[in-house]
Amino acid sequence: MTVRSALVLTLALASTASAAPRDPVQFAGVLEQMRGHYDAMLLNVRAGNQPLALKHAGHPANELYAAMQADLNAPLRARFLADYKAIDAALKTRVPATVQAALNTFSKDVDAALATVPAATRQDPKYIARVISTILGNTKTEYGEGVRAGQIINPAEYQDAQFYLARASGWLTRAQRLFPADQGGQAAAALAQAKTLHAAKADPTAFSAQLDRARTELAEISGDPLTPTSGPMAEFDAIDTLLAQAKSHFQGGMTDAANEAVISAYLDHYEQLEAPLAVKDKPLELKLEETLKNGLRQLITRKVTPAQFTAAVDAALADLRRARGLLQ
Repeated sequence: MTVRSALVLTLALASTASAAPRDPVQFAGVLEQMRGHYDAMLLNVRAGNQPLALKHAGHPANELYAAMQADLNAPLRARFLADYKAIDAALKTRVPATVQAALNTFSKDVDAALATVPAATRQDPKYIARVISTILGNTKTEYGEGVRAGQIINPAEYQDAQFYLARASGWLTRAQRLFPADQGGQAAAALAQAKTLHAAKADPTAFSAQLDRARTELAEISGDPLTPTSGPMAEFDAIDTLLAQAKSHFQGGMTDAANEAVISAYLDHYEQLEAPLAVKDKPLELKLEETLKNGLRQLITRKVTPAQFTAAVDAALADLRRARGLLQ
């Protein structure tokens, strides 16, 4: 996916949140990812698996919020930040009902954020189809990292796929009255089959085929061609470009834009590479994950010197060249 990448250049021009999201599809996709992570968190609270619940809980506030905060007005920013604190506090109680109550408040605020998308857009079948397709693209990535040879190798990613799929299915169900019966029905059938395959821990290729079947139907509604998987080398190229942009933005004092570029490099591109790279060199995969997910962003937050940030990015680029060689 590359939905966040388009935000990088425009962030340099935006000093305050706009009245409406600049990219309403990306905006909705990120919000639904947040909901999916919290749904997975609640599942684990109910199961008594606090470590896995905590793992899911960290993503919305620590990763995803930065990808859409510029599109929130000041009151919504305050509400989201308060929600994150309330959810963290509820999670510490380990009481499912308490966690559910905090999530109910958060979900209302997500609905309020989605309502900042113009009404005409929200009712446009093309927009809705694009949002669903975006969520399904993320679902493919998570499932591919979570399952191998009929076994769950990463429970968190497997659960992410489960709840992202549920979120996409919810959007599709609500949109059926707006969609052509044939395309809407075919997409629904594909997602139902994907749900069955998920439960069976089927091969990621089979699971992805059903998601792509649904996305093909959605592409007929949106009018957008379904972009084929670009492959590892294209992902590496995109990461290199984004990190170069991050260096340039940071050197120019545009830290928000630098942060967006790093977020996009990780979420939109590196996540696609994690599973195949882990097979070749697990320590390198984990090192790059930490660098792109946390390390570079922490340097931005600490406001290190441009020389220090450039050195860190260059070190990451060197590691990426090693990774590229392994996957060629």
